[in-house]
Amino acid sequence: MAIDLNIVIGGAAGQGVHTITGLLAKILVRQGCQVMFVQDYQSRIRGGHLFNRIRVSDQLLMSSREGIDLLVALNQETIPRHRDELSPDGVIIYDASVVGELPAGVSTLALKAGDLLPEPKAAEVAINAGASGAILGLLKLPLDPLPALLRKTFKDKGPDVAEWNRLAAIQGHRQGAAAGNRHSLAGVRAPLQPRLLISGHEAIALGALAAGLQFISGYPMTPWSSVLNAIGQRAETWGVVVEQAEDEIAAINLAIGASYAGVRAMTGSSGGGFALMVEALGLAGCSETPLVILESQRPGPSTGLPTRTEQGDLSFMLYAGQGDFPRAVLAPGNPAQGFALTARAFNLADRYQLPVIVITDQYFGDTNCTHEPGDFPGEVEIDRALATGPADGDYERYALTASGISPRRLPGFGPVVVADSDEHTPDGHLTEDLEMRVKMHDKRLRKLAGLAQELDGLTTDGPDDAPLTLACWGSSLGPVVEAVARLNANSTPARLVHFSELWPFPAQAVARSLGRPKKLVMVEMNATGQCNRLLRQETGITADHLVLKYDGAPLTPEYILRALAGHA
Repeated sequence: MAIDLNIVIGGAAGQGVHTITGLLAKILVRQGCQVMFVQDYQSRIRGGHLFNRIRVSDQLLMSSREGIDLLVALNQETIPRHRDELSPDGVIIYDASVVGELPAGVSTLALKAGDLLPEPKAAEVAINAGASGAILGLLKLPLDPLPALLRKTFKDKGPDVAEWNRLAAIQGHRQGAAAGNRHSLAGVRAPLQPRLLISGHEAIALGALAAGLQFISGYPMTPWSSVLNAIGQRAETWGVVVEQAEDEIAAINLAIGASYAGVRAMTGSSGGGFALMVEALGLAGCSETPLVILESQRPGPSTGLPTRTEQGDLSFMLYAGQGDFPRAVLAPGNPAQGFALTARAFNLADRYQLPVIVITDQYFGDTNCTHEPGDFPGEVEIDRALATGPADGDYERYALTASGISPRRLPGFGPVVVADSDEHTPDGHLTEDLEMRVKMHDKRLRKLAGLAQELDGLTTDGPDDAPLTLACWGSSLGPVVEAVARLNANSTPARLVHFSELWPFPAQAVARSLGRPKKLVMVEMNATGQCNRLLRQETGITADHLVLKYDGAPLTPEYILRALAGHA
């Protein structure tokens, strides 16, 4: 029988919820489990309610799911917020010093700081480490390698703190192992080779580094900041210049300048910060400067829900900027796609000399899941697409070509490079010649034809002749994959079509893939069906029904199945 458990750890910001989650997830992966954990947190430094949901299985996981089997309550508020989600065999592990009211008829395990660790000064750390050990004990898993991981995690806080954590974990494990519990992972075996536990934004960062990133600039804004942080932590090793700018306007202009000078450059933000970048986005388009931009969505409008998730910026990414100019928009569905598409984004930006937007969201960026090392390529192709050899006569940076792609040389190496943000002649000088304006505009737009030939980005699953097709894009991939699998397992033939390369929209490939399903359902995390509008605009195909979610919480297979049942 397949193992599938949900562990929810809840408390207030500042209580160590993320610390417990990270430790447990690493240990469970090392024990041989497939793991996915999702973060849910409020926009505050301390207080409020936050919780992390860890899904554990012996099967490959693509999505989080609803329901709770083990609930760790670090405060009283966690109990009423989550008790209705508890499974019939659910267990509550709680801090007895702060939790006084418990639901009737539910199995519980009380943790007391004094029992876990008599040392009074250690009470602050005892519950967190004790809860980590208790969970492993309840699941019938050995304590190792938790003590070693605790020592490594807390070594900078001094040997006393590290030792307190270790002792509390040991005692918590004893209490958990002695408690009765129907949930067991005892049959799981460690993998033959180490697995990766990686978030979407960590994979994006690694993809950028593998592609030869040399410069990144940005201003902190949730949830994009985790990409900037991930690259910053590795910058010295990889030789990357990291610049925290004073605002997003400066950030994108810094990246454009770095790219013009010849290095692979990247910037990014979330929706509100990207709004400030829009004028400079047009500068990259007009000056034909390669640029990769990471836009990580959160609910809007305005500041919206700063720490929640949504897919509400697609239309903005497709059309942002004054006038018409070519761009590419990519939307990975999982960390492996995030790595590959980010690396590809740099090649596309260089090859077609335009901005490439990689669009993610908070759920994609903050969710960690297990991957096999083979899910990521051993080598990444790097194609700078720079002009080589001596120039014949005067160099024309914006030469009119059939493909729309002009020879790109770097300033300071050979002929003088003239670039401009106003409309210009082929040699880069400003012009008011209206005929030249049309020629130059058409030249830039011709890039889309070649770019469209390279894009496809379709992921399909399920029987080709299924009467029901669920289409989605970006981070909706995992929940829809699982929803389709459950439908097929319950004798309801269904099929998945996922879009990860959205502009130029691969209309012919999408039309072939969709065929003529009896029923087409588009699944999106926004209020207006933005991808459905794009699909109709580019192919004439429109969904028979929309499954939309825009409350800020992640999409789940259960949500999709409930929505389908309501419109059967």
